Amino acid sequence: MTGFYGQYTTSMDAKGRCILPAKMRSVADDSGNLLLDGEIVLTKGLEGCLAVYPEPEWAAIQERLSSLNFTDKPFRSFSRRFYSSASPVTPDKNGRILIPGHLIKEANLEKELMVIGVNRWIEIWNPQLFKYYLDQNAGSYEEQAAKLFVGDGRAEE
Repeated sequence: MTGFYGQYTTSMDAKGRCILPAKMRSVADDSGNLLLDGEIVLTKGLEGCLAVYPEPEWAAIQERLSSLNFTDKPFRSFSRRFYSSASPVTPDKNGRILIPGHLIKEANLEKELMVIGVNRWIEIWNPQLFKYYLDQNAGSYEEQAAKLFVGDGRAEE
């Protein structure tokens, strides 16, 4: 089974470095290649977090965005925010990455961090903001599951 799962607490030092959890660093693709080995992309995520994309997921996002019409104003707006905040990073031998200052500010990060797996990517959160996000969306988990799984034989249509 491949994919990023779970939630982990880690910390960021004064220079903006943090260690990606060992369990996430051990995730490999179907060919056995570690997904966080080599260059990965760190950028603005959604709902106030940062997103960490392994190369295959970043390539898929770029391909999808490249297929959209550049004359569409929401596309341009999103692309400017998304790509201008993107930063390629390479974990060191201990799995440590450097979070650029503009992204630390963007996600309101402090010393303590919450790192969560979201299957194809990883998110880095300020723990208080992540708790707030979960609290605000607590009642919709079942509703969202029902909508997402309709038609696959697992939920009522």
